[in-house]
Amino acid sequence: MPVRIRKTFTLFPGLRVNLSKGGMSISVGRKGFTLNFSKRGIRQTTGVPGSGIFYTTYLSKNDDDQKEKGLEQEEHSSSKADQPKRQRARRTVREQGSSPWGFFFFVLIAVFFIYFGADAFGLLPPNLLANFLATLAQWARHVGL
Repeated sequence: MPVRIRKTFTLFPGLRVNLSKGGMSISVGRKGFTLNFSKRGIRQTTGVPGSGIFYTTYLSKNDDDQKEKGLEQEEHSSSKADQPKRQRARRTVREQGSSPWGFFFFVLIAVFFIYFGADAFGLLPPNLLANFLATLAQWARHVGL
């Protein structure tokens, strides 16, 4: 019997972090419309809340999982006596590791929603972003950029 592990944390209304055995994802939105950012891609779910009727599509999908499964099935289907052992030219997703751009995109979205969420609840001092950019500009002038 397969073991399933799943835990969801709500950072603030409209932003959830989902943890499972397969990885981590971020869900943005409320009941009726949700965007989910994961290693598989960006998935959009729309539906009628409380009815159980929903429609899910991928806005962008990473096809690495399907390519990996296709390579494994191709290797198993060919017999060892008929053909010599072939070496795969591509490494699998697990051998490659995660993309640094995916991590950058994930962090950028998280910071964006945390900042504007904290600003909406009045948890940040006024003009925080303007003060930060002014300090950054002073530092750049001091360094000589």
